[in-house]
Amino acid sequence: MISIVTGTLNRKWLLPKLLENTVQSNELLELILVDGGSTDGSIEMIKDLNHPQVKLIEVGERSTYPHFMNLGIRNAKHDFICQWNDDVLLTNDWNDVINEISDSSIDAWLFPWQYVDLADVKNELALKDIKWNLGDEKLRNPSGEIVMNYGIYRKDLFKKFGMFDKNFMFYYADGELSHRFFELGARFKACNSIKVASVSGVPKLMPQPPQQQWDYYVLCRNNHLMKRFQSNLELL
Repeated sequence: MISIVTGTLNRKWLLPKLLENTVQSNELLELILVDGGSTDGSIEMIKDLNHPQVKLIEVGERSTYPHFMNLGIRNAKHDFICQWNDDVLLTNDWNDVINEISDSSIDAWLFPWQYVDLADVKNELALKDIKWNLGDEKLRNPSGEIVMNYGIYRKDLFKKFGMFDKNFMFYYADGELSHRFFELGARFKACNSIKVASVSGVPKLMPQPPQQQWDYYVLCRNNHLMKRFQSNLELL
C-alpha cells in the first residue's frame, strides 16, 4: 500500500522507534532506508533484523536529500510514496493515513508536523496544545508555496512531473518538488487530523541566512523549470 522513504546516516539510536512506528505497526507498509555510509552499527542492525517489509539501500558515502529520495522512490514497490525522515514518528495509527489516501480525486496528501518530545508522541493532551506547521486547513505557507515536509504522493506523479531535483539542498528540495507538482496540476489535500512528530530536537544551526536561502531557492527553482518545462513560473 505505502512505501515510506527516508535516508539515514549514523543515527542507530533513532531506528528502533522508526521501525516500531512504521513496519512493526502495520503490515501494509514498506520502509526504504537509504544509508549514506553509517559506521555506528545501523547497517548491521537492519541486516540482522531481516524484516520482510524493510528495504536497505547502501550508498556507501554521504549523499544528498534529492539523491537518496530518488533512489528510494525508484526502488519502492507500492503505488503510494511517503516522504519521511528517520527522526519523525506518526502520532496517529497508520490506518488513519490509509483511509485518507483512498480518495481517488487527490494526488498528494500533506501532513502537519512539529517538533515534539518523544514522551509526548502518543499523549493526546500534549499534542492538542501544539501549533502544527501548515495545519488548520492551510495548504500554503506565507510565501504562497505548497511545501510538503511530510506526506504522501501517488507514485505515478514522479513519472509525470519528474523526481527530486538534485540541484537543491536539503532545506528546499522537498518544497521545490511539492510546489512544482502543485503548479503543474497535482491535486493536494492538507490532512489536518494526521500529525507528524519530529523527535530529534530543533536544529540549532542553519547553513545560510533566510534571505540567502530564499534567493538560492528561487534561482534553483527557475533553472529547473527553464530546463525541464521551458518556462519560468513566477512564485505565487
